Formats: sequence, structure tokens, C-alpha cells
Amino acid sequence: MKSRWLFVSLILVPFLTASLPVAADSAATDRNIFPISAAAEVPSDAELVAAGAVIGEIYVRAENIFDPSREDEDKLLFNLANRLHVTTRPRVIERKLLFERGDPYDLRLLKETERYLRSQSYLYDASVRPIRYRGNRVDLLVTTRDVWTLSSGVGLERAGGANSFHVSLEDSNFLGTGRQLDLKYADDPDRSSQRFRFVDSALFGTRAELRLWYSTNSDGHRRVFDLAQPFYALDSRWAAGTKVLSDDRRERLYSQGEVIESFQHERTMAEIRGGLSKGLIDGRANRWFLGYTYEQNRFRMGEETSDAFVLPGERTLSYPWVGYERVADAYIETHDLDQIVRTEDLNLGTEMNGRLGFSSSAWGGDQDQAIFSFDMRSGWAPGDDQTLLFTAGAEGRWGSSGYENVTLGGEMRYFLRTFGRHRLQIALRVDAAWNLDPERQLLLGGDNGLRGYPRNFQDGDRRFLLSLEQRFYTHWELFNLIHAGGAVFMDVGSAWYDGSGGGHGVLKDVGLGLRLSSSRSSKGTMVHLDVAYPLDGDTDKIQWLVTTRETF
Repeated sequence: MKSRWLFVSLILVPFLTASLPVAADSAATDRNIFPISAAAEVPSDAELVAAGAVIGEIYVRAENIFDPSREDEDKLLFNLANRLHVTTRPRVIERKLLFERGDPYDLRLLKETERYLRSQSYLYDASVRPIRYRGNRVDLLVTTRDVWTLSSGVGLERAGGANSFHVSLEDSNFLGTGRQLDLKYADDPDRSSQRFRFVDSALFGTRAELRLWYSTNSDGHRRVFDLAQPFYALDSRWAAGTKVLSDDRRERLYSQGEVIESFQHERTMAEIRGGLSKGLIDGRANRWFLGYTYEQNRFRMGEETSDAFVLPGERTLSYPWVGYERVADAYIETHDLDQIVRTEDLNLGTEMNGRLGFSSSAWGGDQDQAIFSFDMRSGWAPGDDQTLLFTAGAEGRWGSSGYENVTLGGEMRYFLRTFGRHRLQIALRVDAAWNLDPERQLLLGGDNGLRGYPRNFQDGDRRFLLSLEQRFYTHWELFNLIHAGGAVFMDVGSAWYDGSGGGHGVLKDVGLGLRLSSSRSSKGTMVHLDVAYPLDGDTDKIQWLVTTRETF
């Protein structure tokens, strides 16, 4: 095992260090020093557009984690953290900008650039604003604030009565380059794994993204190579990519939280795709895709597999496909929805995408089948105090043997501002499935929303979950490091098989929780501390949950 990690290190470290643009970034730093005293009054956005203003100089100010100009952040420990942290290089920020010198001034594009920068895990916030207007040229200042991205340590989570443990060393902004590198050992109820992951979202200074994943697991392995240039902006005109995946794992089927079947599942997938678009027209971007996918699934009996359980042995799909995506530009900035204090970019317009392909024995598939998938999301804000978010999706196969592995689901989330800045969330999720593949189940339990019950407590081909959660947000920033919030909740849900007359019955729980959101580290670090009490079923055991989530 040590030799594998040594091999990875010998290959990756020279690549990382050789590709660091040190000299170029030093020049960028000098070029982007802007004297704040030079800032002057700038005409309004409408006046700049009416005058046909174009973008002049672009200054990048990449701020460190803590601001020493603030008395409460000018502390010995915080200054030490700033010195140890490598601030994001200005050149890295420049590569993410959606505009350049000489472009027409466009407030919409400035706002989209802010959203794009905020989506990077190594940045807490970002702003783009005009600072000087002269000779029909408007100079811009791009300001970003870093978060602490280097982390190592031990983590313990508990959900649904089961514990998970991990030890990790990761950096989502390696030496200020925006590259992500992490090593992790994890042990959960399903498997233990040793993982290496590397992500470069600006490969060789381009818009291309490279993702590598290599893990050895107690029940198999997972390897991923993903290289793509996405539609990174609403006005992007093309996208392309390729992905290769190899995954081998022990699959388990559950009933009442207990394993009833176990088998080995080996999956190999390769895909190539490309997309074209005319860009953003009348507030919408329409994109067309063409691709080819090969997917092979092999199954082997496990020690816990019963004689009555039938496995297909092998399933191969090989198909060209066409796809369509539509994105509406209706973004708003909000706060205290799924995060605490942080700026959240929410699209209230409709986004949808779909695929349709045909797998045939002529192309290497094991039977002739149509492959389809579709999903959409939309939002609506009927008032300043209300927000409604909706998602829906469907996927499956259809051929001479009928429908296979079809799933249909949707979720509605309604937010109502209560008690000042606090919010009540009402969330309803509904799913249905037909003729699922043997490795798939609809499960419900403490690890996926029904917080008062053990993990995988109910199973079926129908499922619903209703959650009422009163969220409390505070402006407290404990030790200038952690934002705190709280929640009081009730969950109601059930999973059952069609025709069973309700199956396991409807379950309910109540509880309360504490939310701790780091204000100085990478996104996705909100700790949930929940206590939930079940009101139905064959258990009256209080569930204690300690989990890490990306949202409230």
C-alpha cells in the first residue's frame, strides 16, 4: 500500500511544482497593485452603458483570510494564520474573469463573474466594481477573500445509529494556485477506503478542468479520469469532455435497517461528449450536446446472497446520445437560506437538461434500448419574505422488455421569513421507481432525512419525506472563526412497495439541532449536531447525529 502512495506522490508532485507559474504570478501581483486613494466618483451603470464605455485596467486584490486593519482580527493567532496561508495568486483570479480589457462595460457580466468566483471553494466572497472612469474607459477592481484551505485531522460522524470515521490531509488551494489535492482514509458502515483526489479547474491556464480520483477500498476500488471544458459562463459557445470510470464495490440491499442481500458490482464507464450554443440570447442560454457512452456492469454473488435472489450477471449499454440544456438568467443574491451570513447565489429562472440515446447490440450493447434522462429546477419569490424552490427529474431505459430502472422524483422547498431574519423551511420530497436494477433501492432513514430513525430503516419503490424546520441564524462569529445557528424540526416520511398497502407505515420524528459554519475555511464545512426522537415504529431510541454538510 505504501508503494502505491509513493508512486502517486512521485508522479504528481513534480507535475504540480513544474506547472506553478511563479514568475508570471509575481508580475501579475505588481501589475495589480492599485492605489485606493486614486478611486474617484464613477458614473452610474446606466450612464456607462449609454456612453458606450469599455473596460480599461483590471486590478485584482486578493485578500488574505483575516483583515489586520480590523481591531478584532488583528490578533497574534490570526496574523500567524495569514503568514502561513498562501493567498490565492492574482493570476489565478484573472483566469476566472469572464471579461477582459476592451470589452464593453456590462453590469450583468460583472455580477456573473462575482458568482463564478464565489463558486470556487477557496474563496469566501468576491466583488467586482468600477473604480475610475476616464476617456470612456472604466477601470475595475476585483476583490476576493480567501478561506483557510489546508486541513488535516480526524473526523467522526454519526447518523442513523451508525458511526463513520476519517483521517484526512487536504488543500483546496494548493500553494495559492486553485488546485485541489487531498489524501483521505475513511471507515463507514459500508466500507473502508484510502483515497487520493486531484482537481485542477484551470488546466495549464485554460478553462479546462481535470479531475483525478484513485481509491482502494476494503471491497474493491474506484478510479476516475475526467477532463472537460464546461459551459463555464452563460454566454459560453462550446463545451467538450471525456470521462473514464472504473468502480468495484460490494453492494448491499436493506430491509428494516438490516442487510438482506450482498453482492459484488463492477462498473466500467467511458464517455466522450461535446456541446454547442449560440450564447445568452434574451436572458436564456440554449445548449445542444452530442456524445457517446459505453457502460458495462458485472455482478458476482456474495457471501450473503440468497439462492432466491437473481442477478443478471452482466449488463452492457453502448449508445450515442443527444442532449439539450437550457439555463435562464434570473439570479439573485440572498443570505441566510442554506448558509449562515455567506452570500448565496440563487437562480429563480428555469434550468433544464435532458438526454436521449439508443443502445444497440450493433454497438456492443446486450439489447436494443432507449436511454433517457431529464431534470429541471426553478424558483419563485412571491415576496421579500418568501422563496419557493422546485426540482424534478426522471431517468430510465425502455425496450422490447418494457421499462427498466425508471425513477421519477421531485422536491419542493418553501422558505418563509419568521421571527425577524429567521426562516421556516417546509420541504417535500417524493420519489417513485419501476423495475429497478438490482443494485438500486429507494431507502429512507437517519442518513438521508428521517433523522429520528436508524440508517436505511425503510425500503421500497415509493418514498416520500416531509420536513418542517424552523431555522435560526445569528450574526455571532465565535472567536472570529465560526458562525452559529440552530434548528427545531419535524420529519414525516415513508418508503414502501407499490401494492403493499403502505408497507412499513408512516414514521415521524421531532428534534432540535445546532449548526456551526466555518467562516474561514473551505465551503462544505457546516457541522450539524442534532438530537432526534422517533414518534412511531419499532424503536424509541433517541438518535444523536453528528454530520458535516454543505448546507444548513
